[in-house]
Amino acid sequence: MPKAREIVSFDIGNDSIKAVVVDYSEGYGKVIAFSNVKTRGVESGEIKDVIALNESMSQVIDDLEDQAGRELKGQILVSSGCGDFTLTEIREEILLNEKEGSEISEEHVNKLTDNLLNDVFQSNERNSLHLFVKRYILDDKKIVVNPVGMKANKLEAVYSIVMGNETYKNVVEYATKDILGEAEYYISFISTAEAVLSNEEKDMGVLHVDLGYNTTSATLYYANTPIELQRMDMAMKNVIKDIKEVLKTSFQEAERLLKTYGVAVYLDVEPTPIEYKGLDKRSIQRTDREYLAKIVYARLREIFMRVKKMYKDMIANHPEMGEMGIPGGIVLTGGGAMLQRIESLAGDIFKYPVRIGSLSDLERFQIEEENMLMSTPLFAPVFGNIMVYQREQNIYSPGINEKTKRQSGGVFKKISDTFGKIFG
Repeated sequence: MPKAREIVSFDIGNDSIKAVVVDYSEGYGKVIAFSNVKTRGVESGEIKDVIALNESMSQVIDDLEDQAGRELKGQILVSSGCGDFTLTEIREEILLNEKEGSEISEEHVNKLTDNLLNDVFQSNERNSLHLFVKRYILDDKKIVVNPVGMKANKLEAVYSIVMGNETYKNVVEYATKDILGEAEYYISFISTAEAVLSNEEKDMGVLHVDLGYNTTSATLYYANTPIELQRMDMAMKNVIKDIKEVLKTSFQEAERLLKTYGVAVYLDVEPTPIEYKGLDKRSIQRTDREYLAKIVYARLREIFMRVKKMYKDMIANHPEMGEMGIPGGIVLTGGGAMLQRIESLAGDIFKYPVRIGSLSDLERFQIEEENMLMSTPLFAPVFGNIMVYQREQNIYSPGINEKTKRQSGGVFKKISDTFGKIFG
């Protein structure tokens, strides 16, 4: 159970801001409020209007407080997909004893991570946001998952670290500093993966595809670690633009048509008549659902073909996965994943099993109404933020007994504290 009795989790997207309030006062995660508000002030992953963004955040907070019936208190978590991100493999090593093997302790593991963080922040202007331990290596030859208690002369760790540029930092600072105060910060697609992917999928191999509003990201997981990450600017906004151009309407009306009538494939779609407003916002125009589906299909197919090429490039970097492929298949999240028959189109292109991402552990949270809240990918990042936070507070570090955890705080608690200082 986290330290805070109440957790308020936000996700700042290009299209909308999602938020939930989860109360732990009764010993379990009870969802007592949630909100989804159109984002204003953010375009193409950059802040264009700080005041408008803050107004959107204030609207979300007012909505949550109305539902909760009181002022929000507790731990604040914020994630965003704005900005640019990279996934990098970094190695760090320490000498324990040149002559005789020493027993590895938690302090040695802590020192490895401390050295890594010092090296990253001194030599790289980008901001470290998420860190994963891929493996430990003893004396350049023995690979282990948990080195504590073993003997070695040298301990080396191989990390996967997600780096974010200044755009991300600016987004979270502007959105939270004056309105929310101190907060913990995360990346939307990483938190989403935490929420929708099972440990088994991440261990055996799975491709997480986040169909966002402004960008599409593909992250390959293997051995419980993200090993490849690629992003592209082509995303759901391009689908909306196509509808706008072909049907000669406004962007807002095109977005409404996609959300209300959109289908990812056009086969077996009935040509049901659809009315919409023209570009002048007054005249009534007409089309049909089959024709709309053809517009949507064309761009989505292009997006998935490009993601498929990304995947082939990823696999080429990991020969060990060549024959095995990805047993976990493809997991789709983001606003685009809510489009009807999207998994059918993706499955036809990838030739792998495809599913829509929803919470992999539904027992973590309870809600009296709106059960669909946890069965769709829309709110996955805000629940994922909470899951990452809980993991950090529970001291997600290998081989440490409960007494040692309480005394030392552990590796990932130190990382969490460091991130709080950087962005706070």
